[in-house]
Amino acid sequence: MTSDNPDPVVSPTSPRLGERKASHHIRAPSVPDLVGKLVGTDRKAAEQQGINFQGDSVDFQSPLQNDVVLLCELLMNIIKEHAGIAGGTPERLASIIEELLDASREYFQKPTEQSFDTLVGLVRQLSAPNDMLEVARVFHEFLTLAGFDGKTIRDTLLKQEIELVLTAHPTQAARRTLLDKYFKIAELLEFRDKTVLTPDEKAEVRLSIRREILAAWRSNTVRRIKPTPEDEARNGLMVLETSLWTALPAFANTVDHALESIGQEPLPINKSLITFGSWIGGDRDGNPYVTSEVTREVIKISRWRAATLIYAEVDKLMWELSMTKGSSELEAAISSVDAETIIQSSRKTNLTFSRGNIPRDEPYRLLLAPLRDRCKITEEYLSQAIGVAHPPEVPAGFISDAEDLMGPLQICYRSLVEVGDIDIANGRLKSLLRRISAFGLSLIKLDVRQESERHAEVIDAITQWLKLGSYKEWSEEKKQEWLIQELQSRRPLVPANWPHDVADTEHVSANATEVIDTFRMLATVGTDSLGGYVISMAKLPSDVLAVSLLQKTVGIQHPMRVVPLFETKSDLEGSTETVERLLSVDWYREEINGHQEVMLGYSDSAKDGSRLTSVWSLYRTQEELVRTCDKHGVQLTLFHGRGGSVGRGGGPQHLAILSQPSGTIQGRMRITIQGEIIDHHFGHQATAEQTLERYTTATLIAQLAPPAEPKPEWRELIGRMSEISCDHYRNVVRETADFTPYFRSATPIGEIGQMNIGSRPAKRKATGGIDTLRAIPWIFAFTQTRLHLPVWLGFDAAIAAIKESGELELLRDMYQNWPFFKSTVDLIQMVLAKADAQICGYYDNRLAPSSVQYIGADLRVRLSRCIALIQEVIQGDRLLAADPVVRRAIEARIPFTDPLNLIQVEVLRLLREHEEDGAGEDPVLRDTMSVTIQGIAAGMGNTG
Repeated sequence: MTSDNPDPVVSPTSPRLGERKASHHIRAPSVPDLVGKLVGTDRKAAEQQGINFQGDSVDFQSPLQNDVVLLCELLMNIIKEHAGIAGGTPERLASIIEELLDASREYFQKPTEQSFDTLVGLVRQLSAPNDMLEVARVFHEFLTLAGFDGKTIRDTLLKQEIELVLTAHPTQAARRTLLDKYFKIAELLEFRDKTVLTPDEKAEVRLSIRREILAAWRSNTVRRIKPTPEDEARNGLMVLETSLWTALPAFANTVDHALESIGQEPLPINKSLITFGSWIGGDRDGNPYVTSEVTREVIKISRWRAATLIYAEVDKLMWELSMTKGSSELEAAISSVDAETIIQSSRKTNLTFSRGNIPRDEPYRLLLAPLRDRCKITEEYLSQAIGVAHPPEVPAGFISDAEDLMGPLQICYRSLVEVGDIDIANGRLKSLLRRISAFGLSLIKLDVRQESERHAEVIDAITQWLKLGSYKEWSEEKKQEWLIQELQSRRPLVPANWPHDVADTEHVSANATEVIDTFRMLATVGTDSLGGYVISMAKLPSDVLAVSLLQKTVGIQHPMRVVPLFETKSDLEGSTETVERLLSVDWYREEINGHQEVMLGYSDSAKDGSRLTSVWSLYRTQEELVRTCDKHGVQLTLFHGRGGSVGRGGGPQHLAILSQPSGTIQGRMRITIQGEIIDHHFGHQATAEQTLERYTTATLIAQLAPPAEPKPEWRELIGRMSEISCDHYRNVVRETADFTPYFRSATPIGEIGQMNIGSRPAKRKATGGIDTLRAIPWIFAFTQTRLHLPVWLGFDAAIAAIKESGELELLRDMYQNWPFFKSTVDLIQMVLAKADAQICGYYDNRLAPSSVQYIGADLRVRLSRCIALIQEVIQGDRLLAADPVVRRAIEARIPFTDPLNLIQVEVLRLLREHEEDGAGEDPVLRDTMSVTIQGIAAGMGNTG
């Protein structure tokens, strides 16, 4: 359940954060203590600085002091999680800072020779250059961040729009049945740590934990049935229902308390800093099992689950809001409700307040009774519509607009505040309002993704049916001219039922028919359930315009925003030109209303040309896209298609956000949450709250204190490194004839594809080599063998070349002072800390033909060289020398992982021998293979 991808827990309110953190951590000076020392909350010192005290507490109404408190809390949480002193821990760094602050405060108050010598002595203890750098960075950040007032912080938060998009990928090897048991164990452990228990209660908790462990042991580890897209959607929704539904309002309250502590108003109740999207059931790129009917069914399921949660909350509000005093606005709203409606208010699931049995002096209940009934009508109808091809007519009272919910609830909220019952208003009612703002009527907004070639196929079928020739054979200029002409036309492009029941459509393929059916389905489900339409393999403006025309053709009243996805190295390099040409089209620029979203693919770009080349291409692409959109007066939202593994853009999201190019995070951002990361980050309520805080705080800091522009010499150097890395990577993966046979024999790539861990095939196409293989199994396979090739291959050659050219010191300067490059190196060394050349060699020697084993031998030499070179860059005697917390987490699991690797090799050998001999498959061997894959994935932590 754990991951070596632990994002820092960054919270605006550290006392609550401290309560949630595990009790097993080394006790460091508390953030409030450190902040107190920084801002001078010592009474005598504070009074000398003009800070007032009320009784025994400090009066922190001074805006500057409050701002420093908040911003330093944010920074200190980051330091405690990620910074470190050579040979020490983040806790040691926090202690050193505390001592320095004490001495500095003493010198400021009493500038004597003794106090100065004390301060100098502490500084001189920082003998290592890296130690000096870490401490200097902390104080630099204190001084930088302390310049923002409370209003700036609140205004920046109000502009934030973060959307986390859940995606299903074949890396969540553990069954949902077992995950639920593991989360239950985590909850019991948390309860035991937090609660004062009697001996009997302790024994009962211990027994409960034992029950869950026993139940997990007795359950089948192997998933027998391959999940359908609907199954994956239900699993994703379960995370939203069981943890995020509760975590979201708790997180929002945390932000409110933080703002109040610096003298600022809480966020508006209808403002959601974070919303949720999904690709599960909408991503049809290379997945033949996601059809128009599957997408419709997933939308119905998500609407039904949301309706169930909302009804339960409104029903509980009926019990809570028994107050008799209300505002004139509330009384007016009640008077507009027909008396017969209230009298007839009765649902079979309610045992109280039936048939108008509501006291007439309880205005909140009078207003909520009809709303509760409408919620129940909605929930019942949607539950009956699941799995039904042609549901009955929508009943009267069905809620199809979120405002139907928000309106009455906001009236109740304003009334409670007006009559002085604000504490009641800020309880369950405010939480429900916050939930509806974040989750809407469907919990998530579903994106749809399809390949650009499929849309071109439909347009080609249309032009041929119209006797206009083959669209695919037209030049890009002719395509754009015709598409824009049709987008501006008022006449229908094709009959409403085309290509069904229309003559001369024999040339329309089944794929094209499915695409047009999908668009017609989207026209019927309502925009509240839909997000963006993502075009994979987008290359040209016509790819985007084609989707706009298809939406118009089927009559979508409120078109989905069209999002080009640039994935490969060449596509990323051409993305700016594509967006520039798009924004130069008057019709398109007016249509997007000043907002453009672009998705960046981290998976295929890394698989295409090495991870280093990918991250540098992505960095430059983001800078160029922002400049292009700024030139046209268009706001850009970047959609980061990150995976869970480092090879697919994964890693601590807080570091990823803070290492982005300056100016590219403008408060608007979308990020995919993939595979097992969904459960790691959101499966447990407390973890979910921390994750939401993490994204919000990192985005806030990235806007208030963005990183400095990299030096020109840094850019030039990493540009050269990128080219070297790409050349060496492609030379191995693409140009070495024996590489593919080696890969297929020395890794369990074939066996991974046979596991029931995802609905999507491992390949985009049924045939083809590594180029057609998806990035996920490509990385997953090398993770299993502990070689981790896709993460580091090419980086070794780049560092070696720079060292040979005498520029190692410049590389060290980049590592120490450029967050982007530091995070790149740190993520690679984190993965390399899990690598094992000897185990990888065992796979080669036992599984690969002797004729290709030389490839593995060469790669293991490169692996060792890469580790040594990175140690030279970071100036450490071992990997993760400055991050012992992560290193210990990795080392704790390695002894359990190594035996699984060796067992897997032997099982693979037996499975393949049986296949060669034509013997029937041994189900026990197949199950053992699945268990080892799951176990190694858990041991490695970053797989998706």
